[in-house]
Amino acid sequence: ILQYLSKEESLKAFVIWTMGALGDVTSGQLLILVPSVFAGLLLAVLTIKPLNLLLFGEEYAVTMGLNIRRSRSLLFLSTTLLAGTITAFCGPIGFIGLAMPHVTRMLFQNSDHHVLLPGTILSGASILLLCDIISKIFTLPINAITALLGIPIVVWVVLRNKSITA
Repeated sequence: ILQYLSKEESLKAFVIWTMGALGDVTSGQLLILVPSVFAGLLLAVLTIKPLNLLLFGEEYAVTMGLNIRRSRSLLFLSTTLLAGTITAFCGPIGFIGLAMPHVTRMLFQNSDHHVLLPGTILSGASILLLCDIISKIFTLPINAITALLGIPIVVWVVLRNKSITA
C-alpha cells in the first residue's frame, strides 16, 4: 500500500530512513532533537537511585521508600522519549541500545547506575559513530554494521543468563 500510494521521493526517503543514518539530521531538526534528548537524559538521571535500589529486589526497594510504580513510569518515559526521538530523526538503528549496556557493565565490572549510565552513553555513542564511519567506508546501511556487532553480544548475554539460571 505504501509503495502504491506514495510519491517516488517520499518512498525513497522512507527506504533510506529505514536503513538508519546519523548524517541526515538537519540543523532545523536539531532544534527539536537536542531538547528532547536532553529531557530524556534528565529523566534517566532521575532514575539512577531507584535503579540502584531495585538491584536488591523490589521488596527491599519498597522498604527503603521507593514508589515502584512511579519509578517504572519515569524509566519508561525516559526510555520511550530517548528511543523515539532518535528513531524519528535517525531511523531505526538496532542493537546499540540493547547491547551496549551489557558491554559497559562487563567493562566496568560495576552495577552502580551512577557509573553505568554515563559509561553506556559514552560507549554507545562511540560505537555508533564507529559503525557510522564503517558504514560510510563500505557504503552499507548502518543497521547492517550494528547488527554484525550487536547480534553476537545479545546471543552471548542470552546464553550467559541461560547458564546462570540452569
